[in-house]
Amino acid sequence: MTSALFSACQFREQCRSWQEAVTLACQPLEELGAITSAYAQAIIRETEQLGPWYILSPEFALPHARPEEGVISSETHLSLLCLKEAVPFPGHPDVRLIIVLAAASSTRHIEMIQKLVCWLDEGEHLQQLTSMTSQAQLHCTLKACEYLATSGIPAMGK
Repeated sequence: MTSALFSACQFREQCRSWQEAVTLACQPLEELGAITSAYAQAIIRETEQLGPWYILSPEFALPHARPEEGVISSETHLSLLCLKEAVPFPGHPDVRLIIVLAAASSTRHIEMIQKLVCWLDEGEHLQQLTSMTSQAQLHCTLKACEYLATSGIPAMGK
């Protein structure tokens, strides 16, 4: 499943580990030809060395690595993974939303993070995505978000 903002969107009941969650979230980008398998391994390696510095809220992780670590697309991509059950990252036990950023360049990295954070803040999208309980619910939520964005109707909470 894709959306206007995300190149890939997945829902899973659970992941056995944060490493599995990162690998799973990266998988669709690898299938699209946007990254190599080395990209997920770079994120995992950096996390093991530096900790999960990319945790942006108690339930939300934005794992990413440098473009030269395996981004092969000239476009910047986001891959969303919602989990019904939280997966613990080091020092962060309740992560349910993992969005992998694969930026084509450092400039695009900043632009995409700004765009994503604005979108997550709009209409309580972050809260919605961290409380998903099914693939159908994720699909409906993203379709509703796209409809509101293209129709000019203000999002809830704004």
